[in-house]
Amino acid sequence: MLIEAGRESGERVWPFPLDPDYDEALESTVADIKQCAEDATADHILAARFLQRFVKDGVPWIHIDLSSGTHKGGLAHIPTDITGFGVRLALHLLLDKGLLGRSSGEAART
Repeated sequence: MLIEAGRESGERVWPFPLDPDYDEALESTVADIKQCAEDATADHILAARFLQRFVKDGVPWIHIDLSSGTHKGGLAHIPTDITGFGVRLALHLLLDKGLLGRSSGEAART
């Protein structure tokens, strides 16, 4: 459903690998875990690995990064360098796909 919504909204998405070997970049000497890595490599994957630690097993979830991402010359339907990626996708999922107000179990079955 998410990939379809991405195509429909013009904000293409795809699943990231969530393999445990990414966790090494989140290890910390002063905290239980870091939120991100200083070198910013694989930052979206690391964000998903970080968030995954707080989601109970068996609970379907997605990580949508609503950001002011940049892409020289624009991206999809956005002609400017600053794209605001994810906003249109999130609204499409919530309003047009009817996810607003659904329980996680209902959303997972769709």
